[in-house]
Amino acid sequence: MSKIRKLILKEWLRFFLSSSIVLLMVLSLGHILNALLKDSAEFKTIFSSLSLELPSFTIKIFPVSCLIASLFSINKLKNRNELTAIFASGYSRRKFVCDIGVIGAIIGVILFFINAYLVPFTKHKQDLLKKGATIETPGIIKKSSVSINALNSGKIWFKGQDYFFSYSSFDRTSSTLYNLTLYYYDKDFKFTEQVAAAYADYQEGNRWLLHRALHFTNLENKTFPSVQYFESKPLEIHESISDFAQINADIATLNIWKLYDYIGVLKNNGINYSEYYVTFLDKFSSGFTCLVLSILASIALFNPNRRNSSFGKNVALVLSFTFIYWFIYSYFLSLGQTSRIPAIAATFGVPFIFVIYLACYFIYHRKLR
Repeated sequence: MSKIRKLILKEWLRFFLSSSIVLLMVLSLGHILNALLKDSAEFKTIFSSLSLELPSFTIKIFPVSCLIASLFSINKLKNRNELTAIFASGYSRRKFVCDIGVIGAIIGVILFFINAYLVPFTKHKQDLLKKGATIETPGIIKKSSVSINALNSGKIWFKGQDYFFSYSSFDRTSSTLYNLTLYYYDKDFKFTEQVAAAYADYQEGNRWLLHRALHFTNLENKTFPSVQYFESKPLEIHESISDFAQINADIATLNIWKLYDYIGVLKNNGINYSEYYVTFLDKFSSGFTCLVLSILASIALFNPNRRNSSFGKNVALVLSFTFIYWFIYSYFLSLGQTSRIPAIAATFGVPFIFVIYLACYFIYHRKLR
């Protein structure tokens, strides 16, 4: 590795780490203050929650830190007249941009793995921490008694009071459960009956209406079981509509490939999967944004003169861009999750706008040279 490349990467990484630490401290302080104002939780619980929230913070911090690292490292090289010397030595702007792009891509890959595997894991732990105080509350599905998994069969399982329950998906818009099966057992844990249905519509309270249902009885005996078919059949279960909504929220704790399997189940059942597809694509777009924002600040290379740089101007630009970026990106994600815009536009729309701008900018300056 040449001395020039070492200098560029050294300055870039120094500003990246510094900005990441500062932004992490800001978000952590906001998290602590919010927890203190919301309730009177113990400091131990607050800091446990904070430690689990840190991987989620990196999704917001890393892309902006990449922009800050590129912008301020180039500005520092300008102020010391090193940027002019670098270009005078024959080191081209293309090589400079490629160096920044490579390190930005590495940070993007790291963020992808954090978002794809670590964030779902910490969200699961956060749910355990939040539900720990209400673990004995009757009538609510406890996290400790729920086993949620997008298996190869695409089923979500949990244990009720006197049955095991499995279903493929729950549509919150129509309050419908799809491909559900209940396995009842007695006090001796013997399998007594089974109810299966293509789908079930919510009625009121804990009552549901099954459609195209099969009811198997007499399963605990050695004789042949009895089977009845119902075009529609009422059924009462212990879980409420909010319990299934909570399980739906727990889908966010699946890692990227199990989430992909679950999206496939929803697609096969003809259910709106935009919310989960946006979550899936966001794991890729957040890493891609690190690369794009790293290169975005490199447009300052076309003005290597130190008189064209201003520290105060750069700080104001970064602060403004940070808040605008967080707001727009979050807004696009919410639009995608509610199906108001396509999932790809919601996740890759903002970085794609930057890509178009960079392409036009580089092509324009290439013609001038």
